[in-house]
Amino acid sequence: MHDAGWLSFYNFFLEVVGLECCGQLEGLYLLADSGWWWPFAGAVILTELPTQLHRDDRGRLHSEHGPAISYPDDFGIYAIHGVRVPREIIEAPETITAKQIESESNLEIKRVMIDRYGQGKYLLDSGAQAIHSDIMGTLYRKDIPGDESLVMVKVRNSTPEPDGSIKDYFLRVHPQLRPLIGVGLMGEPQKMTARNAIASTFGLTGDQYAPLVET
Repeated sequence: MHDAGWLSFYNFFLEVVGLECCGQLEGLYLLADSGWWWPFAGAVILTELPTQLHRDDRGRLHSEHGPAISYPDDFGIYAIHGVRVPREIIEAPETITAKQIESESNLEIKRVMIDRYGQGKYLLDSGAQAIHSDIMGTLYRKDIPGDESLVMVKVRNSTPEPDGSIKDYFLRVHPQLRPLIGVGLMGEPQKMTARNAIASTFGLTGDQYAPLVET
């Protein structure tokens, strides 16, 4: 496979032009077409081509519904944006518990588990405490050892659902409620209030946030 680029050049002259001398590379053509291989002194590792391969827009192994890469013998690797995770996190996310997330020592896997579980749901199920409430919503904070704190504001949708119900939503915000004011540019930390949290999601401070209409 590593040599497929230059081998295709000579294979063209064999198959299309009819240059028979290029047929001397037939063994390498077949080898390159069969899968990856690694030669060592006294041994060679061979693998078949994968039956499926899924990647994100940065080329990292990624699939939210099954193995990111799998082979004919059913061996596969499960990954989210390049982070390798156990099979059940992808295929049975409903079995994840807050206790499992709390006990996971690998921070990258823990982040994936939180996302699959639901950030807002994890926030409540893990016992996070509300640190501020006002007419705009309720602000929660969950400290995660070794990682950035999970800070979210719970807001109520002012537009009823088709069945007439009103849903609550969780918005993740910067741990210090710093508003994003440009590409890579953050504003100053703000007082930990629900209003300031919501304002930060619009790139504003709480003093600047004055919506005329809510949706």
